[in-house]
Amino acid sequence: MNGCNGHVRAPTRVFTDAEVFGVAESGHGHVLRPSTRPSAPRLATTEKGKVMTTNPARARQHALDSTASLLTEFSRAARLRPATGYQRLGYWCAAALILSGLLHGAVYLIDGGPWEGPLSWRKPIVFGLSFGITLATVAWILPFLRVRAATGWFTVGILTATSLGEVLLITLQTWRGVASHFNESTPFDAAVFSTMGMLVGLVGLVTVFVTVRSFFAQDAPPSLAWAIRAGLVLMIVSQAVGVQMIVEGGNTFGSAGALKVPHAVTLHAVQVLPALAVLLSLADMSERSRVRTVGIGALGYALLIAATMLQTYDGRAPLQPSLVSSAAALTGLALLGWSAVRSLGWFAARVRHAHEVSIPARPVP
Repeated sequence: MNGCNGHVRAPTRVFTDAEVFGVAESGHGHVLRPSTRPSAPRLATTEKGKVMTTNPARARQHALDSTASLLTEFSRAARLRPATGYQRLGYWCAAALILSGLLHGAVYLIDGGPWEGPLSWRKPIVFGLSFGITLATVAWILPFLRVRAATGWFTVGILTATSLGEVLLITLQTWRGVASHFNESTPFDAAVFSTMGMLVGLVGLVTVFVTVRSFFAQDAPPSLAWAIRAGLVLMIVSQAVGVQMIVEGGNTFGSAGALKVPHAVTLHAVQVLPALAVLLSLADMSERSRVRTVGIGALGYALLIAATMLQTYDGRAPLQPSLVSSAAALTGLALLGWSAVRSLGWFAARVRHAHEVSIPARPVP
């Protein structure tokens, strides 16, 4: 009893190191039992149930172990390991493409020059990063589609060769100081642009094949399976916008519509939606709730794409949205943001829980 305010203080439960951090062997398996070491640091729980310790080294080690366990669980849910042979090929080539984009980013910072326009360091930067990320994503997706090893090698092999060739030609033209796209000023430049078109056509055929294959049975939970399908379908829409850019002879539609905006936004749905599904797989919720959350995120992404297309095909500049496109964009961002917060919220809660033991406390007398 506290003599000052009359309140009764709840007793604090005391634990030993063995009870919180370790187990002891017995004839019946692993059981918890208190340590007999007199010098073992003692731990207590707060009113909220958080474990507290006065041993900083033990607390840090427990936090590191818990974080490593969470990352291992994430890797297992995403099936990042073990990688197949064709996946390793795709990952290494994707890393080379991404590295090329980053190096050209450094060149741009040093050399300067315009960001927009037909002749800019932007092209080797953007195309290197985009093709690299897309190649790695497709290589990661294929095992979920239950493809045979030969099919995986064939698919990744074509996508790798076309991606490397496309970025190489764009980079070559940029270093030569000439435009890479829609440039037919010389026979060589015309041949380069024609080759780039054929390579992109092969990429489109591979994408259609993988998308159709994704609608067969997958070796994935329904939430991830539908996220993969939605992302691949939107990737085909992105490539259709790319064809429109070739037909128009440039990136502009009408007076000021920028076709590259819906092209870029649509292209990367295949990374965003599966990432949400993988994070949701770590959440303590039913698979039906996961599917619903992924579906809401996919709807939001589709509305965001629709907003960019409405604005582009209305001939409006990217920073001059109409009332309808603005409403669609805000609604899409709200739905996609809700799904992202729901997915990341669970993951953040798991991370916080892993570090709760690291809160310092006074020794328990």
